[in-house]
Amino acid sequence: MNGYFLGIDGGGTKTLARLEDAHGERLTLKSGASSLTQDLDGAINNIAGLSRQVLARERVHPNQVHLACGVAGAGNPTSAEKLRQRLCALGFASVQIASDAQTSLLGAGAGTPIVMVAIGTGSVAMRLGRDGEIRQFGGWGLAVGDEGSGAAIGKSLVRALLWELDTHGKAVSALCQQVMTEVGEQRAQILPWLQRAGSREYAALAPAVFSHLPECPLARDIIGKTATEVDRLIQAASGDENLPLAILGGLADKLSPHLHPEHQQRQIPPLGTALDGACMLARQKALVLSIDPLR
Repeated sequence: MNGYFLGIDGGGTKTLARLEDAHGERLTLKSGASSLTQDLDGAINNIAGLSRQVLARERVHPNQVHLACGVAGAGNPTSAEKLRQRLCALGFASVQIASDAQTSLLGAGAGTPIVMVAIGTGSVAMRLGRDGEIRQFGGWGLAVGDEGSGAAIGKSLVRALLWELDTHGKAVSALCQQVMTEVGEQRAQILPWLQRAGSREYAALAPAVFSHLPECPLARDIIGKTATEVDRLIQAASGDENLPLAILGGLADKLSPHLHPEHQQRQIPPLGTALDGACMLARQKALVLSIDPLR
């Protein structure tokens, strides 16, 4: 299979791009955030700019390159299409836009059947079944979902603080006393924080909860309930298939020991990354086009 394959992994903190040829990796570059949800125009400009930079460094013409981009926020079809059109305008041989969850799924199992759960600021699960079907579970955002995430942990902690203030007139637990330094000590300070806080602000509070384990009853309660939510997500994504389980994300190592023993036993180390998954998608598309150029 001739040509080049450009995989891109775009998220809320960084963007990675890797160019491969038939023999493997040639170049990997990194740039800033490219979440389609957080900053659509900025993300598109960043991904397009990084793509051009890779081509320029390797002196490769875009019509020789099959591109696949796994990016946060691609679940919104309007945003994904806007990015696709921008990249198509650069002249690539093919362009695919997928969610970063899908590329993480493909990378984690190296394209084999697996259940992947990503737990970080948000949460999402995906399954690649033995029949080849890919399904997503969760990933609805903090307002109505993202159970078991860092943002959900932070939200539970802030609720606990507000309850202590309402019932005792002050923060009683050491954990809530600590979080007051972030969100404020009085209603006049806390309300503005609540109005501007989003997923990242809530998730930034999660490390405080883990730091108070195992002594603090409040921390144990929050993490116990969070682990139960992750267990539910795993169960839903698993369905009737007893597939290997890979848990990814910034909270994977912290929450895994609190999961149901059955889920702990099913865990395997990820076989690859979201960037690996994106490159895999690019190669698969090139193979399909080599068989049927009209697809």
